[in-house]
Formats: sequence, structure tokens, C-alpha cells
Amino acid sequence: MSSSEASHSADAGHNAVRGLFERAASAFRFVLTGVGGAHLDRPTPCEPFSVAELVPRAIGHQTWVRRRMQGRTEAPTYPPIERRRWVDAFGDSTAGLLIVLGDQAALDGPVELAEGLVFSGEDVGVLAARNIFQFAWDLAVATDQDPDLSPDVAAELLEISRNRLVPQRGPNGFFGPEHVPPAGAPTATVLAGYLGRAV
Repeated sequence: MSSSEASHSADAGHNAVRGLFERAASAFRFVLTGVGGAHLDRPTPCEPFSVAELVPRAIGHQTWVRRRMQGRTEAPTYPPIERRRWVDAFGDSTAGLLIVLGDQAALDGPVELAEGLVFSGEDVGVLAARNIFQFAWDLAVATDQDPDLSPDVAAELLEISRNRLVPQRGPNGFFGPEHVPPAGAPTATVLAGYLGRAV
């Protein structure tokens, strides 16, 4: 493979990561617009968070990922956000991360998410997509919306999770044991179960 072909291949991979994240974020935004005041105190599958707690956490996590990819080292924070600002705040957070995901240097470089836990920027982009998509499913289930979210995105994230970025389970991991949903469940629900959500 020539240097130009290698560069083209790398660019295609980076664009794919950015596109995957954008599609996953779109699923979250779609569900977010269906969240009403009556839903705020409901529990979500992302225990122990309620709907009102989960939304700022999802937004804050995205902002933290962007900062990590930019080389910053502060811990994540989840400041409260007025409900009327949720959609705009999420849009701002998403736009900021998309800018970083369009930076080849950020995607190529190492990103430390925790002590001793280092990924390429490209893999961090995929993890960000998986994370926000999972939060979208959590909100959909908690607010009685259709959990069959973006089957193509769900299938891609499930394949990556099973074969490349496998969830860390156990005492030192971030994920619980896999739960297998009933036959015929949407792919987004299969992914949620694989990531440790009760389904």
C-alpha cells in the first residue's frame, strides 16, 4: 500500500468514527425531545440515576471526553442543567466533540481516560458513541418511548463491543454481567443487555 493509499484509508476510518458518533448522538437527541416533566423522577436502567439525573450526566460525560481528547486531565463533572436547556446543552456538547473527532491528530493520539487506561483517540470516539447511544436507550425505556433505536447504529456498536472494544467486567470493571433479552428483542436492547443493563 502506498503512503497516499494508507492516508486515504486512515481518513476513511476517522470519518467513520465521526459519523458513528454523530448517528448515535442523533438517537439520543431524538429520545431527549420526547422527555417531559412527568418523566423526571422516573428511574432509569442506568442505576441509580433518575431521568432528571441521567440527562446532565450524559451531557457532562460528553464534555469530559472532549476535554480528555484535547489533552486536559480534570475529572468529569455533572453540573445541573435546567430542563428547558437540555436539548441546546446537548447540542453544544455534541458539536464540540464532533469538532475534535474531525481532528486527525486527536484521533491518532493516545487518550488516558483513567490511570493506566489508555486508548487511541479513534477508539475513544467509538466509546463515546456507544456511551451516548446506551444513554439514549436508558431514556427511551424510562420514558416509555420505543427502544428500537437506530438498528444500524446498534448493530455496529454491538459488533465492535463483542469483537474489539469488549466491556470490562468484574470487580475492577465498569460493566455488569451480560443480560440476554427475549428472542426478537431490538438490537439496541441486545446491546444494552450485553453492556450489563437488565433487559
